[in-house]
Amino acid sequence: MMGDRAWSEKYSQRQLETKRELLRACYDHYAIKLYMAVSLFGLAALVATGGSVLALPLAIAITVLFYPLVEYVLHRFVLHSRLLYRSPLTADLWRRLHYDHHMKPTNLTVLFAAPVTSVPLLFVLATIPALLIDVQGLFLAMVTTNFLMFTYYEVMHASAHLKLGFTDGWISRHRQSHLRHHFISETENYGIGTQLMDRIAGTDDAKPRQSPTVRNLGYDDETARVFPWVRESYERDKSRSQTPAVKQ
Repeated sequence: MMGDRAWSEKYSQRQLETKRELLRACYDHYAIKLYMAVSLFGLAALVATGGSVLALPLAIAITVLFYPLVEYVLHRFVLHSRLLYRSPLTADLWRRLHYDHHMKPTNLTVLFAAPVTSVPLLFVLATIPALLIDVQGLFLAMVTTNFLMFTYYEVMHASAHLKLGFTDGWISRHRQSHLRHHFISETENYGIGTQLMDRIAGTDDAKPRQSPTVRNLGYDDETARVFPWVRESYERDKSRSQTPAVKQ
């Protein structure tokens, strides 16, 4: 089970030749193991507590129906929001959530979401339908499907950033779309697991125009002078890396 840095060191230069190798690489990361474990725990708890036979089919339907919308809204209006760097309380969070990833898309240490942010969100998304729909066991069923869907999301995201030696029509199209989002225009092609919402919202563009803010997400030198906290975070990291270790 590998953390971010160890996983990055192992897979940053490795070319994956098959889909099996891609899945194995993702499974090596601790976050993927965590999401799968929570999903299995939710399913086991649903069975053990005698949840309704309708709970799991309903959870699957809700997840499949609303996943594209939730993914799109979070990516476009939260991760790409320019509000988060405007406060010292959220600047570091924004940097970890998305800014570092766009500044250097080849940096695999920030490829996977930090469970400290993803896990609470997935539990919230499981709680909302459980409160609105009176079906016994729906919360546990939603936990199962939410964490499984997020595992799928992370695998699809990784497939766009890892070096792949195989070609597949669906994965290849997804990969090219996501790379255009990173290297041509950050205001197009938000979809990770599916591009359904991009097509509905009109942000699915096979030939987007080059954006001057595709890498910095609008956080340029002028912006940093007004809202310095992200840049100060970089300076702190640089200072720590240059500080020699104290021998015991």
